[in-house]
Amino acid sequence: MNIINTVVPVFLIIALGAQLRKGGFVSAEFVKGLNRLVYWVALPCLLFYKLATASYDYQVAGKTFLVVLAGMLGCIIIGYILAAIMRVPAAEIGTFVQGAFRGNLLYVGLPVIIYSFANSGDFSTTQAETVAILVLAPIVPAYNIAGVLVLLASRHKLDRYVPARIFRQIITNPLILACVAGVLYSLIFPRLPVVIVRACSAVGQIALPLALLGVGGALVQGKIVGRRTFAFASSVIKIVVAPLVGFVAARLLGLGPAETRIGLLFLACPTATVSYVMAGQLGGDEQLSAAIIVLSTVLSIVSLSLVVGLF
Repeated sequence: MNIINTVVPVFLIIALGAQLRKGGFVSAEFVKGLNRLVYWVALPCLLFYKLATASYDYQVAGKTFLVVLAGMLGCIIIGYILAAIMRVPAAEIGTFVQGAFRGNLLYVGLPVIIYSFANSGDFSTTQAETVAILVLAPIVPAYNIAGVLVLLASRHKLDRYVPARIFRQIITNPLILACVAGVLYSLIFPRLPVVIVRACSAVGQIALPLALLGVGGALVQGKIVGRRTFAFASSVIKIVVAPLVGFVAARLLGLGPAETRIGLLFLACPTATVSYVMAGQLGGDEQLSAAIIVLSTVLSIVSLSLVVGLF
C-alpha cells in the first residue's frame, strides 16, 4: 500500500500535466513559463528556506550524499563502457552518458521521498526532507560539472575555456545559488525572520506540484525518434545500475534503512529534463536526450516502486 501511496500520486500529477498539454488546455508557452517559474523562483525559495532553517546532521547527510555520488560516478563509468560496446557515435556519447547519470532529483525524487516517509514512525517526513535537501545542496553542482564535462568531451572541446564554462553554469544556476545562500545564512544567523519564513514557505509549497505538472507537459513535447536502442540503454543504466551501485555504497558506508531509502530513491529517479536543455546548449543530441527523458520517466515507475517496497 505504501508503494501506491508514494509513487502513484507523483506520476498521476505528471500524467495530469501531460494530459493538460496534450489536450490543449495549456499551451507549450505556458508549460515553458511554468517550468521557468519553478526553476527560477519556487524551487530556490524552497531550498533556501529549508536549508536556512535545517537542523544539520552532517554525518548522516554526508554519507547519503556519498551514496548518490557513487551512483553518479558508477553510471558515468558504465555509460562510457556501454557506449563503446554499442558503438554510440562520438558526437552522441556525451548525451548518452549524461542521460545515464543525471537524475531528476528535485522534480521527482524529492516529492517521492517526502511521500514515502509520510507514515514512518522512526523517521519523520521533516527529517527525511531535511536529509534529502542537504544531499541536494552538493549534488546539484556535481551534476552540473559532470554534465558540462561529458558533453564537451564528446565534442572534443575540453580546452582551457572549460573551467569558465563550468563556473558560468554554477553561478547562473538558481538552485545552486539558493543552496549556498541557505547554508551560509544558517551558519551566520540564528534564525530566519518570520516574514521571510512565511513568504518562502508559501512560495515553496507550490514548487513540487507545479514541477510535476511541468514535467508532464514537457514529456508530451518530447519525442522518441531515432536511436531508440541508445535511449533505452541509457535509461536502464539510470534506473537500474544507479540504485544498484548506490546500494553497494550504502552497505559499505553502514547507512541506516531510512538514509539508504533516501539515497536509492534519488538514484532510481528518471533522467532530469534539464539534461535536454544542456544538450542543446553544449552541442549534444537533443532528440536522443528527449527520448532518454521520456523512456526513463516511464521505466522509473518500476524502479521507484521497488525501492519503496524493499526499503
